[in-house]
Amino acid sequence: MKKSALLLRLNPNHWPVWQERLKEDSFKSIWFKTGRRIPSEIRKGIPVYVLGTRNLGLVAYGKTSSNVERIHDPDYKEAPPQKQEEYKLPENRVCADIKRISIPLAKISAYPALTELHTRRETTTWLDSEQASLLEELCVNKRS
Repeated sequence: MKKSALLLRLNPNHWPVWQERLKEDSFKSIWFKTGRRIPSEIRKGIPVYVLGTRNLGLVAYGKTSSNVERIHDPDYKEAPPQKQEEYKLPENRVCADIKRISIPLAKISAYPALTELHTRRETTTWLDSEQASLLEELCVNKRS
């Protein structure tokens, strides 16, 4: 598989203020855990697509704005109180400059290459070139 873009998962239970932070008219820098991804493969400038859990669909898009760094989440105070200690721990994270968008899961799942994306459980996973192209097309069509 050619690693063309990153799929980032957003869980509103872990980041309840996401709708306040992400705007449709500007990019925001947000740090995401990279999990088991190889840190050296993730670098600045990779396209990212943010898929919300709980059938939220595509909620944001953008590009990585850093390489992977082992840091605590600088926005840990935005997590629910019971999750803040977890987010204070240093982990491999990548910063992404993302902008809010709203594309329903049903529209994404209409494409055979994208039907399984919502079943991914890790915060960060790779998208192949077909998946990345389809998501880019959906974003472009939504913006125009």
